[in-house]
Amino acid sequence: MTKPIVISVAGEPQGVVVPTGVDFRFMAVKLGVFPLDGKVFESIDAARRAAQAVVEGSSDLAASFEPADTTDTGLVA
Repeated sequence: MTKPIVISVAGEPQGVVVPTGVDFRFMAVKLGVFPLDGKVFESIDAARRAAQAVVEGSSDLAASFEPADTTDTGLVA
């Protein structure tokens, strides 16, 4: 039996890839990379690059929601 291989981004596990013989199927364990769940990659590195792109894209998206006003403390009155 082949063992899953952990895919991490910035030291955080995001999912695993399971060898299927000639390629690798991604199984997400973090919500941020669920768009990759079930996708098949030709290599572990390809899966890792895809996970990194999704995670970095998510952080870019999250940053776009931060308030432009630096006096905003984030507290609701």
